[in-house]
Amino acid sequence: MQVSSKRSRKPEPHRLTHPFANARGGAVGLAIALVLVLSLAGGGGYLAYNKYLKKTPLKTKLATLKVKEELIRFTHDHVSTALYHNLLVLDDIVAMMDRELKRLQRIGKKFPNQKKIVATQTEELTLARDRLSEVMAGVTAKVEKIYVTWLVDRSEGTGQIRSRKGTLTRQLADAIRGESAIVSRIRTNPDAAS
Repeated sequence: MQVSSKRSRKPEPHRLTHPFANARGGAVGLAIALVLVLSLAGGGGYLAYNKYLKKTPLKTKLATLKVKEELIRFTHDHVSTALYHNLLVLDDIVAMMDRELKRLQRIGKKFPNQKKIVATQTEELTLARDRLSEVMAGVTAKVEKIYVTWLVDRSEGTGQIRSRKGTLTRQLADAIRGESAIVSRIRTNPDAAS
């Protein structure tokens, strides 16, 4: 009889052949956390870009007044961004008043017996719209004169820009403020065509 000499073999320690394989899964958790952090950073960067850095195209057309696009661009680029902004706001207000006038006319046709109520509102709104439109036309005519001067003689045009941009900006702001009661009445009316 032969005695076998069995040696007791110790199991070999497990060799890590995969970088993510370990008993507790720490490396996998670390990889997942890293992916999440990078995703959040990418999403945050995307949101920041869209909110702060992405440029919206410059609006160069007015809805209620026919003005050359180059004149609107000149107002924004060389005269004053505040003047440009006030011009766009005033244009939006006049367009809103036009929509409201059409709405009031539809009401007047629908209820002919109450035409007096509609006529009073329509008359008031028409006068306000005409005042705003007149101011906007006057300011754009002055800006056009400055623009042509600037095209002919840059130094003289620049001098006119410096001397008149504040006055023109205030003219538009005062016109908007002057009709603020009518504008707020239109905006607060849920049925208004704002």
